[in-house]
Amino acid sequence: MARAPKTTQTAPPHPLVAHLQGRIEGLTSAVLVFPLFLVYQLGILSGRGQNGVDFVTQALIRVSHRDLSQYLVILAGLLVAYAAVVVLLRRRGQLAPRAFVPMLVESTFYALIMGSIIVFVIRQFAGIVPGLVVGGAGPLDVVVISAGAGFHEELIFRVILMGGLAWLLTGLTGARRAWLLALVLSSLAFSLAHHIGPVGEPFTFAAFVYRTLAGVFFALVYQIRGFAVAAWTHALYDVYVLSLTA
Repeated sequence: MARAPKTTQTAPPHPLVAHLQGRIEGLTSAVLVFPLFLVYQLGILSGRGQNGVDFVTQALIRVSHRDLSQYLVILAGLLVAYAAVVVLLRRRGQLAPRAFVPMLVESTFYALIMGSIIVFVIRQFAGIVPGLVVGGAGPLDVVVISAGAGFHEELIFRVILMGGLAWLLTGLTGARRAWLLALVLSSLAFSLAHHIGPVGEPFTFAAFVYRTLAGVFFALVYQIRGFAVAAWTHALYDVYVLSLTA
């Protein structure tokens, strides 16, 4: 009687290795980035600065008719919906709680590397960290400001603007050139937006170039790793740099 061939079982990859094997897409990105959204939406209730490209809060305020209790009810409803989606995805095997940890580790690595390089270069060649000093910002202010920047700026400039431009230009230039043009244009718009409006900072060439390069970095992270990693990288980077300069 012939024996059945032995099957070798390979050990599952380390969670961080498995995490790095593919881009984080769609619903999973939304689940992983929701804590940034919630921290910011609650933080601005204490009077901390609203992000310049935050159109979500304006919509929530209109829906709640500028009533704080209704605003909190809406946030509570969003939190319940978030919890339901997490439970559903877990039951389907599409999301594990430990998925948050490797995403956070990866984002922290990118934020520290990028922050250290940019702070060093700008200080060496210009003697400043342009536009990152927030007067009188305490630790909680830094967290709220950074969470808002990570969520809202990545949503507007990477997901909507860069993604939309790439989609529109693909038929004209081909996918690769469209993506490159979208990356450059969205990064320039990201930098310029910090100098526009009543709370915009005075324009300087150093600050503009600095933020354009930062936009390119975030765009690359978004394109390769997805919205969640880009948003958390941006938020943690801001926490790191604002903590150094506040």
